[in-house]
Amino acid sequence: MTERTQVITSLIVLCILLGGAAGCAPQSTQPTAPPTAEPTGAATEAPTEATPAAQVEAMLPSGWETHSASAEQGSCGYAIDHPSDMEGASQGMYSWSLNYPGTEPNGPYPNFVYVSVIPDGFQGGPGEIYNYDPAETQTLLSMQVGESRSLRENLNIDSGFTFTRLPDTALGGQAAQTYQNDQPWEFPPGTQEIRYYVQGNGCTYMVGGYMATVGSGQAGAIDEDLFDQIIATFRLAP
Repeated sequence: MTERTQVITSLIVLCILLGGAAGCAPQSTQPTAPPTAEPTGAATEAPTEATPAAQVEAMLPSGWETHSASAEQGSCGYAIDHPSDMEGASQGMYSWSLNYPGTEPNGPYPNFVYVSVIPDGFQGGPGEIYNYDPAETQTLLSMQVGESRSLRENLNIDSGFTFTRLPDTALGGQAAQTYQNDQPWEFPPGTQEIRYYVQGNGCTYMVGGYMATVGSGQAGAIDEDLFDQIIATFRLAP
């Protein structure tokens, strides 16, 4: 036996004695170690490609529920979440509103959230879809950021119908044109209206509502934080 052969034989015997030949295999043939299991209860990262629905569900406060309009609106479907102690109601075929139930004889409180859907090519007139007037909508959508206009300027009724276009807002994964009315017509002082216009699925979604500003003291008020929280859950149906 040559000296080289004796050295190799000695190394093999040594490897076997120390735990098996696998420990002496070249690095490229070493078995891959199994992934280290996370300890029980350890925090894990959220999936990086979670679906929008899963993301929304993960963010929902306890006791909230989902309103889905995919059945009623067909291709113009959407979903929006809200506290379970608020009540939603359909306003015809194309609109839906959400508010706290009123206890007074006059009905619901003046703060509410609404969603109106305008299918492309809609031929109906003003009043058929809540807050939708074709001419007024065109006026709003043509405004530049920072511009203010009255939707009743031809009737010399500026107060209550003046909107200012704000920077676009991300809503439902889409860019939404955003408008603010600081004193909507026939609403109590301290009420503010916000409107968002989102386009998708061959439809225009008008999402908005009337909220109570700080110090309004309205019963059943929807304050800015709650309003923003509800609006942020709006998403288009896939």
